[in-house]
Amino acid sequence: MEECEMPEQPRSCDVLIQTEWSFISTGTELANFTGHDRGVYIPGNWNAYPYVPGYANCGRVLACGARAAELEVGQRVFTMAKHVSHHWVPTDDSDCLLVPVPEGISGDVAAAMRMGLVAMTALQTAEFDLNDHVAILGLGLVGNLAAQLFARSGARVIGVDPVESRRALARQVGVEHVIGEDSEGIEDQLRDLSGVGVRVVVDAVGHAAIAASGIRAVKPHGEVILLGSPRQEYTEDLNKFLEPVHYQWVTIKGALEHRIPRNPGRGIRRSVVSNAATVLDLVRSGRLELDKLISHRMRPDQIGRAYDGLLNHPETYWGVAFDWNPDSS
Repeated sequence: MEECEMPEQPRSCDVLIQTEWSFISTGTELANFTGHDRGVYIPGNWNAYPYVPGYANCGRVLACGARAAELEVGQRVFTMAKHVSHHWVPTDDSDCLLVPVPEGISGDVAAAMRMGLVAMTALQTAEFDLNDHVAILGLGLVGNLAAQLFARSGARVIGVDPVESRRALARQVGVEHVIGEDSEGIEDQLRDLSGVGVRVVVDAVGHAAIAASGIRAVKPHGEVILLGSPRQEYTEDLNKFLEPVHYQWVTIKGALEHRIPRNPGRGIRRSVVSNAATVLDLVRSGRLELDKLISHRMRPDQIGRAYDGLLNHPETYWGVAFDWNPDSS
């Protein structure tokens, strides 16, 4: 933890936020922490070392410049700030994201909502019909939320994960079929559960081996959605991966959330802001379960323990929120 000085006088378009809660993005932050994302070694890259992590933050407005319209001191907002106690947000930046958070939603859940934004991309990228089978490969926090969102949209969801605690959690939030005990028979199980194969496979892990396995369980004209960012090296005969694409007309789609426009505007059907409003409303109305997906609530100075748990103990660590409130212990 480092201390630093902040400017006392804001620009007229700046907003000062005091963090209440922040949340670890397991995939991105652990990839940066372990160096699996090789960008950490490239000077000038967005995540080059030395790097301050985090992009899921819920806090309250402490000060507003004169041109920071529609915001009030004391208002709760979600931002993509790092794991910091205070931060300025320049509202004149086209990438600025300030989403009001209803008082009925707790700050830890509001920060964790960031993972719902990632999961929404798979739903909005995939083409499926009511009652189609959708397989979610990987039931970490993003995969779990993707499974919930597809189910709420009328899909028959099959969740796959080798970790029993994640499978149990998926069952708790209502995922219809959950498998993964037998890692050797996943493709056969998916075909047995769906009949002729699933309509959509979502790789929520970000590992090429997962996508290579999943594509063989997709029925003709189906889709493989790459929701997780592929980072780790993987070697396989590329023909095996391309045969379903060629012979079965299976489509492979990227689903990187950052390709969605940050803010709404003319001609923009979907934006991060509108997705955030949707996820928050689903949580508020009880149609999306997020609270159960937070396994640990910790103080920020315990971030080392949190990273170790997420990296080495996935059976007990699956979602960590940091409590920045000064009066909490």
